[in-house]
Amino acid sequence: MSAPRAYDLTQMLQKSEAFCAYQERSSFEVIEKLKRMGAEDGEILQVLNALIDAKFLDDERFAKAYAVGKLRIKHWGVNKIKQGLQLKRIDRELIAQAIAAMYDEENYIGILQQVAQRKWQELHKEKDPWMRKQKLFRFLASRGFNYDEFSELKFE
Repeated sequence: MSAPRAYDLTQMLQKSEAFCAYQERSSFEVIEKLKRMGAEDGEILQVLNALIDAKFLDDERFAKAYAVGKLRIKHWGVNKIKQGLQLKRIDRELIAQAIAAMYDEENYIGILQQVAQRKWQELHKEKDPWMRKQKLFRFLASRGFNYDEFSELKFE
């Protein structure tokens, strides 16, 4: 179901170009934006093809930028990043490539250790060491890190 028609095809293309130029977008985000503008299926396909041809839209580039950005800025783990990409309707193969690129470009374990150390310091009021460690593990799991990655970390 599309919204009432407010724009013609050239206006939709211009607005979509501006939408994609502002930051990396997935095809799904652009499709949803076009539906809100009142575009029909054929028009959506035309605009998407034009954006891809003009290099405004590239799901592979989006997935890599999303993965690296969420790790670097928000300090998300691999599970949360994968889930975010799945919500953006990115292909599994592209998700795998983006995760591999993230591991190559970033110091994933270093960021994990940094996040864990900061949280460990915040939990200094917890007297029971077992409870402190459980709170830390729950926090790291909620951030999307794998248990295998953080279970062996040592803290002082």
